[in-house]
Amino acid sequence: MFKFFLALLVGLAIGYGYGWKDAQQHEKNVAERVIERIGGETRERMGNDVDTRYGTGDSK
Repeated sequence: MFKFFLALLVGLAIGYGYGWKDAQQHEKNVAERVIERIGGETRERMGNDVDTRYGTGDSK
């Protein structure tokens, strides 16, 4: 049980240190940056204009 808590505390300390350094370098947190990157890569596939998507008709 002691090894588990020791590993947990070491992991928390490393994670806190990483988060602190990341927060000093970036204005947005890491979760926001990941979501923006994922959304940016798939944005063109998420459009809901069927006419433009399949090349039929005029889109407004």
